[in-house]
Amino acid sequence: MDGKIAAGTNISPEKAKAQENSRLLGTDVNESRAKCHQAPKVEGTMAFDCLMPAGSAERKRDNRFPKSERLRRQKDIEACLREGKRYRHPLMTLYVLWREGSGRRIAFSVGRKVAKRATRRNKIKRWLREAYRIKRWAMREGVDLFVVAQPECAVANFQAIDAALTDLLVRAKVLQPPNGDEQALEARGK
Repeated sequence: MDGKIAAGTNISPEKAKAQENSRLLGTDVNESRAKCHQAPKVEGTMAFDCLMPAGSAERKRDNRFPKSERLRRQKDIEACLREGKRYRHPLMTLYVLWREGSGRRIAFSVGRKVAKRATRRNKIKRWLREAYRIKRWAMREGVDLFVVAQPECAVANFQAIDAALTDLLVRAKVLQPPNGDEQALEARGK
């Protein structure tokens, strides 16, 4: 086995033996390859940090995106488009329809004009859902929301999508300021 490894490559038999032993032990001799598979380190804070309630890490279950908050019926979506107020951003358009009752519902639309590949469209939808989910506890009740992604969304990252959704929700006055501080939230949304 040592002869096959050493004969087929330009490495010495000692290095070949070390590589074989490292594979058996589960370690990686090639450190540069191991470094390229590590996740990048995120520096700074994300745009939604000021919106997260204190102690939210412990209450992760309380901040889920339940099915009751999803706008599902076609006639509800059409009513939101027809009667709702429209707010535009280069990355997305938000339609807001205030209604009687409690609760809030939301739907997302990412069409083929945004991205041809379904995997990319699904990723954008996941990012939109996550951007909504982390803010949902600070939103007003009695509203239907419909978010339509624009083609520029295909090249954006999560932080840009999150900031765009925050900006639209603040302009629509759907997002309540944390601790009654409206100016801080509006400054954060711009």
